[in-house]
Amino acid sequence: MATKPVSNNDIIDISLSVTRKKKFRIDGDDSRIIELNTSDINVIGRLNEAYKNLIEMANKASTILDDIDTDTQEGLDKMVSALKDIDKEMRELIDFIFDSKISDICAPDGSMYDPFNGQFRFEHIIETLSGLYENNFDKEFKKMSSNVRKHTDKYVKKA
Repeated sequence: MATKPVSNNDIIDISLSVTRKKKFRIDGDDSRIIELNTSDINVIGRLNEAYKNLIEMANKASTILDDIDTDTQEGLDKMVSALKDIDKEMRELIDFIFDSKISDICAPDGSMYDPFNGQFRFEHIIETLSGLYENNFDKEFKKMSSNVRKHTDKYVKKA
């Protein structure tokens, strides 16, 4: 018996919602929601790739007064422009690391190189968000290990 062709109206829906990014509220503010894929293991590689550049840019921002004569309007304008450029590039790297537009939500004011409690702002953001990934990785790997054991225990000789 021949099968009937499937019309465009006979669509079978499947759910991949488990793979969606998770939403996190920043400081209890409903207008500051970020979305992260906390199962994205590649975040480690992106962090490794970008972190050195972030440190270099933050150090450059902190020493910019030494490099530019701010006694003139031209020098002051040059300094302001350089600091804006550094912050913009740092925000792009933060967004790259987490594969999501988060920098403006996590830091709606100030700059990524602002110091807080002995850290630059970007370091505090990375440390906080990385913890979400670490917690998720721990949970997921435990689930995976349990699942593998469930399927292999029947083949392993018990002593």
